[in-house]
Amino acid sequence: MSEFTPIDFHARRRKIAASVRAAGFDAYVGTRQAGLHYLSGAFMPWRGAVIVTANGDCKFVYWAWDASRIKEEGVDVDITTFTFSDFTRAIAQKLDEMGLSGGRIGIDLSHPGAAQVAPGMICASEFLELKELLPRADIQNGVKLLDDVMLIKEAAEIERLRFAAHVADIGFDAGRRAVRPGVTENSVAGAIEKANRDNGSTWAWALTGGTEVGSGRRTGYLHGVTQQASEKRIQENEFVILDLHPMVDLYLADSSIPVFLGKPTSQQQGMIDCWEEVVATMIENMKPGNPIPEVVKKGLAVFERHGLSDYCLPTFGHGLGTCARTRPFINLRSEDVVQANMVVALGTHLYVPEVGGMRLEFPLLVTEKGGEALMRTPPKVHFV
Repeated sequence: MSEFTPIDFHARRRKIAASVRAAGFDAYVGTRQAGLHYLSGAFMPWRGAVIVTANGDCKFVYWAWDASRIKEEGVDVDITTFTFSDFTRAIAQKLDEMGLSGGRIGIDLSHPGAAQVAPGMICASEFLELKELLPRADIQNGVKLLDDVMLIKEAAEIERLRFAAHVADIGFDAGRRAVRPGVTENSVAGAIEKANRDNGSTWAWALTGGTEVGSGRRTGYLHGVTQQASEKRIQENEFVILDLHPMVDLYLADSSIPVFLGKPTSQQQGMIDCWEEVVATMIENMKPGNPIPEVVKKGLAVFERHGLSDYCLPTFGHGLGTCARTRPFINLRSEDVVQANMVVALGTHLYVPEVGGMRLEFPLLVTEKGGEALMRTPPKVHFV
């Protein structure tokens, strides 16, 4: 793995502090994995929080039984530890020590416009506990305090995302070579995961089953976006979904490009033609200045023209960075406008029950000229 440009984590913390000040908050308490990774420089899979104040202080609260590793692998990470069910109590005590127990506090409460819950979002019991422990505090949703900063990627972030996409290319190639009649989906997933790990990935984003492989009728669940690999054997004349989530230096690639084993029927070929036209339309319109809902409408119009609206998803991807549950959410409810240096996992989904399905998850960098593919693998159906 190549050497990456160092990230200035102190500068990042200052940016979040400025975001907190500008929004009129006294502190941001971030519990999402996205923020923990973004501000610590260490892999933090367990329950934790980062507290960034308006005046620039940055403190972490983290599970004691993993904290010594974080202190060693993170960048100047000041940690208060907790055990058992004392997470919210530790946060409240830290805020009290910092003189903020009666302040306006932003927390990771909800992501407007997204159906999925980002890893680490505050749960209901924790919210109620914080309200009880901090009766004088004004606790509000603070996801934008972090997301507005993370939305536009630094050059060092793009460097890591580009390399993660390179690893996804290698993993996809390994998966495509492993697809043949009679092989199990699990076996293909193993080939992908080995290739990813051998080339620098240190984790397979686990929310959807890690490395996903689905084949045949398992690709065609109506509106179905999850195919954890199973012991099903792949057969001739089937779609195969390969969905990879490698992580490199805390940055994710989310990559799914369809494979077809054999020869498609006329109905399947019609689906392929439609899907590839939608993909091209979405990439063409990911240009700075375009409101994301207007881009989405153009993709939906292609599905409608092909008579496949009932089988598509009205959502076309999400942001990429230290998490894949982050803005911009590419759907009709998005309030974002396409901007240069956004990085997205551009999606296109088409699933016809009993016939098959195709999924695109494609790392794309927005430049001043439009969308730049971070993978070399073309976003089309690949025939085996």
